[in-house]
Amino acid sequence: MATVAVVGLGLMGSSFALALKKARPDTVIVGSDANPLVVRKALEREIVSTANTDLSVVTMADVIVVAAPISALRAIFARLGVVGEGKPVTDMASTKAAVMEWAAAEGIDLVGGHPMCGKEVAGIEAADPSIFEGAPWVLTRDDPGITALVEAVGAKPVVMDATTHDKLVAGVSHAAFLISVGYVLALSRRNDWPEASKLAAGGFRDMSRLAAGDPDLYAGVARTNRENLLELLDAISKELGRLYRHLEADDPRLVELFEEARNVRERWSKQ
Repeated sequence: MATVAVVGLGLMGSSFALALKKARPDTVIVGSDANPLVVRKALEREIVSTANTDLSVVTMADVIVVAAPISALRAIFARLGVVGEGKPVTDMASTKAAVMEWAAAEGIDLVGGHPMCGKEVAGIEAADPSIFEGAPWVLTRDDPGITALVEAVGAKPVVMDATTHDKLVAGVSHAAFLISVGYVLALSRRNDWPEASKLAAGGFRDMSRLAAGDPDLYAGVARTNRENLLELLDAISKELGRLYRHLEADDPRLVELFEEARNVRERWSKQ
């Protein structure tokens, strides 16, 4: 009977603990979170069997899963390098290259991980064990024990090096958040936003959903994937400029860009 320690009991950590508990009832799941209120909720909801605000619980674990925010990872790795020495460690952070470097600096042979799923709401109250079902879960190498945990919660392991991961997710995930933020800010700064907000419906809801995400989480993402994001924002700016020029000139070829984008989206949806 294995014992798994989950460090960080927010949305992702608690969701993982619940999913693993459902899939492997014999697994002992212990937890750690810096917030004592979160620890209390995790115990009250029986998400974990034991929890504390420090990392003492990892000493009883066979595997450690770090689900804390990027901003907390350096401090956690520094402590894990002592109390978790020799134990398999993986994480759930949205960027990988910098995180892998931080872990290596503390002597941790991290199996970097990133489940490609989540919600725009954060915290233990939003925990949902079903969010991993069918989702890609990037791992920086195929460690049998950790891969088995990923598969147990219904996710699909995808082995990929950290640098490639950061470049790809900058486009399909992180840049989308920045575009959503830019869209919301541009509208909200118009004088007519109070009136326009009363008309906002499906289109605004879809485009603004990501902007409702955890600011601290995405601040960590932006800092640790800055170069890739700058490259993507530059490419997106050029496409917006192209749309602007066609619209300004009343160019009938504008519809061709719409058709191109729709075709890309439809091909992706059929994969």
